[in-house]
Amino acid sequence: MDNEKQALTLWIKAEGKTRGYTYRGFNPSVFVSTDMIGSRDWTETGILQTVLEHPRVVDAEIVHRYTSVYDEEKTPVLQVFTTPDALQEVAKDFELLPGATVFHADINPVQQFFIANDMFAFGRVEFELRGDEVISIRGLDKRENPEYDIPELEMMDFEVFIATEQIFPKMEDRIQHIEVYHRGGTVDIQDDDEGEILRHFQAVTDEIDPDVIISRGGDDDLFRYLTIRSKVNGVELTLSRDKTPLNVIFTEPQSFWQYNRIMFRSGTHVILNGRVHVDRGRTGMHFYAPMGLEGIVESCRLALGRPHRVSQMTIGAVNAAVQFYNAYKMDILIPPIKRNPEFLKTVTELTSIDRGGLIFQPRPDIYEDIAECDFSSMYPTLMVTRNISPETICTRTKCPYDYQYCIEIPQQSFRICTHRRGIVSKSLEMLVNRRTDIKKLIEQGRDTEKYEIMQNTLKGVLVSCFGYLGFKNAKFGRVEAHTAVTALAREVMLETQEIGEEMGLEMLHGIVDSVWLRANKERVEYKAVVEFCKRVSERVNIKMSPKGVYKWMVIPSSRLHPSIAPLNRYYGVYRNGAIKTRGIETRRRDTCLYVGDCQMAMIKTLAQASDKAGFLQRMPEAYEVCRSYMDRLYDYDVDLRDLILNANLTRDPHEYRAVSRAAVVAQQLAKAGQELHAGQRVRYVMVHADSTNPLRRVKALELFDESTRYDPRAYSDLCERAFENLIPAQYLGQVKGRDPGQLQLITQ
Repeated sequence: MDNEKQALTLWIKAEGKTRGYTYRGFNPSVFVSTDMIGSRDWTETGILQTVLEHPRVVDAEIVHRYTSVYDEEKTPVLQVFTTPDALQEVAKDFELLPGATVFHADINPVQQFFIANDMFAFGRVEFELRGDEVISIRGLDKRENPEYDIPELEMMDFEVFIATEQIFPKMEDRIQHIEVYHRGGTVDIQDDDEGEILRHFQAVTDEIDPDVIISRGGDDDLFRYLTIRSKVNGVELTLSRDKTPLNVIFTEPQSFWQYNRIMFRSGTHVILNGRVHVDRGRTGMHFYAPMGLEGIVESCRLALGRPHRVSQMTIGAVNAAVQFYNAYKMDILIPPIKRNPEFLKTVTELTSIDRGGLIFQPRPDIYEDIAECDFSSMYPTLMVTRNISPETICTRTKCPYDYQYCIEIPQQSFRICTHRRGIVSKSLEMLVNRRTDIKKLIEQGRDTEKYEIMQNTLKGVLVSCFGYLGFKNAKFGRVEAHTAVTALAREVMLETQEIGEEMGLEMLHGIVDSVWLRANKERVEYKAVVEFCKRVSERVNIKMSPKGVYKWMVIPSSRLHPSIAPLNRYYGVYRNGAIKTRGIETRRRDTCLYVGDCQMAMIKTLAQASDKAGFLQRMPEAYEVCRSYMDRLYDYDVDLRDLILNANLTRDPHEYRAVSRAAVVAQQLAKAGQELHAGQRVRYVMVHADSTNPLRRVKALELFDESTRYDPRAYSDLCERAFENLIPAQYLGQVKGRDPGQLQLITQ
C-alpha cells in the first residue's frame, strides 16, 4: 500500500522486469450494522451524509447482507469505503455508532482486493496503463485450476556473520562479513570497514534485483540488527524495490498453543515493497526448505494474501482465509468475534457427544500378510458431502421441510440440514477437489515434484479443518458440527468393518481413517484389497485406496503396559520391499540422528526376513547391530553433531519448577544472555546424565567447546530403548533373556 498516494501499489512482472504501478481503482470497505438504520430519527440520506463527513471515508451506501451465518434473510447495513491505509482507523471510529457492530475489519485491504477481483499473488493478469498508473486489471488464472506455471523469479539468499566475543551476538557487535547466495554461486562480502560491507551488500542486491529474498531469522533479529548497524555507519539500507529504507515493525511477542503444541511468535516482522521476503526460520504453515516456493505460491491461491504474510500463516489461518473468501461471495458478513458460543451441557451429554473417532485396539505382535487401506481426506470429505457447517446444524424437534433434507447424526440429538449449502462445506469443496485433481496429475507423471509439494500443502490445510471447526475462536466454528463429523466417521468405520467381514477380511487395526486387514485364509490377495476399497468407496461416498500389503508388520508394546499397543506406533515391510515406519524413533522429531540411524539399521536387518519366523530368527542379529552402535559410543567414535537432542520449551525459562532437560538447557542459555520464550526450541547433548547436579546433566549446543564430551551410557540407553521399541514385549526375552514385564522405562 502507498500511504502517501492513499492507493494500492501493484507489483507486476512483465518481460522479465518487475515494476510497481499505482492503482486507484479499488477501495476496501467495512460493513456496519447500527440502530440508526430503521430508526425514526434517521433517514437513509441523513445517515449517508453523516458517514461521508468522516475525513477518511471515500464513499458509503446502504446494502443488504446476512449479518450472521444463521440468518435466512438479509438485513440492511452500511457499507463504508475507505482509503487503503485507513481501514482499521475507520472501523474503530464506527464502532462508536449507536448499537454498532463492524464487520469485515479482519480482512485487510490487499486481501479484499484479491477477493473482490478473483486474483492472487503469482497469478497471470491482463492490465491497461496510463502513465505509471494501472487503470484496469483482470486476472487470467482461475483459482480452482490445479495446472499452472510458477513464474520465473529471481531469488537471492544471504547470511550475515557477526564478529563477537560473546556466545550470543549483540546489536552492538559489528558485521564480520556477509555471504550472498545466487544461482548456485556465493558472493563473499568482506572489508575492514563495516560501512563498506553494507554498501557492497546494497550494490549486490541492486545488481541481482531479486524477486524473492531469503533470510535466516530476518523477521526475528537479523533485519533489526542490519537496521541498527546501518544507522551506526551512516548507510541507508534499502532492500525494497521502491528504495524505501529498511523498516522493522514491532509488535508484542507471544507464546500460544496450536494443535497441542506451544508455539512462539516474535514481535517483529519486515515487509519489503516489491519483493517477497521469506524467513526460513519463521514460516508458520510450512518450512521453506522442504516445501519450497511452490508451497508458498499454492498457499497464496488459497489464502489470497501477500506472499510474505502467507508464508507465516498457520494452517488454521489459511482455513479461515478460505472461509472468508466464500463468506464474501455469499454476502455473509464476517463478525469481529465468534457469535455462537457453546451451550452448557450436562456431564451425561458431554459423555455422549465427546467421543472422537473410532479406533480398533490391536494387540502387540508380529503379523503376516496385512493389507493397509486408508480414506482420502476422510473428515474434510464428510464435511463436504454431508454439508456439515455451523448453520446446517438443526436442533428442532420437527423438521419444517418434512425431513427430505435431513441427515441423521448417530447417537446425537440434532440433524444436518441440506436445504442450503453451509459455508464450511462450500469452502472445503474446492480444497478437496483440488487435491484430488493434483493427485491425478502426479499419477500421470506430470511435473511430479512440483505437484507433490502442492498437494502436501493442501493436505496440511485439510488436516486442520476438522480441528478448526471446533476451535473456540473460529468465526465459523461450532462444537456440534465438530461432534457431527466424528459421529459420522465412526459410522463409516463400522460400515467399513462390516464390508470387510462380508469379504472374509478381519480388521486387525483401525485409526480414525486408516485400517489394517488380514484374510481369514492364509494369504490376502491384492485384488481382494482393491475390490474391498471399491465397495467401501461406493457405500460411504468417500474414496478409499489400498496403500499396500505387508509381508510382515510389527505393532510394538507400550513401555508402561507391555500387553497394550500404542495406537500410533507400527512399522513393516511391504511385499515390494519398501519399509514403512510410524511413531517410532526414526520418525520422532526429538530423536538424535545417531539413535535414528541405529534404529533404521536394525529395521533394515529385520527387513531381510520374509515372514514372522524369519523375523524372529533375525532379532538377535538386529540386537547385535544395536550393540555395535553402543560400542561406538563407548569408544567415543561418534560426532557430537549426531547426538544433538532438541525440545520445545513449554514455558519461559524462569517459570520452570522441575529440572527436566529442557528446563536445564533453557536456564543455561538464559544465564549466558540468550532471551528465550515458551514455544522456542532448544538443542543440547547429554554430558553427565546421572549427575546429582541437574545443571551438569546436559549442555546446550550454543555452549559447546573443545572440552565437551557426551555421556556414552545415556546414549547407549537410548539405542537399547530404540531396539526394545521395535520388538513386542513377549519376544524380548528370546533376545535379551529379560522378563518382558520388567522393561526399564527410560524417560527424557
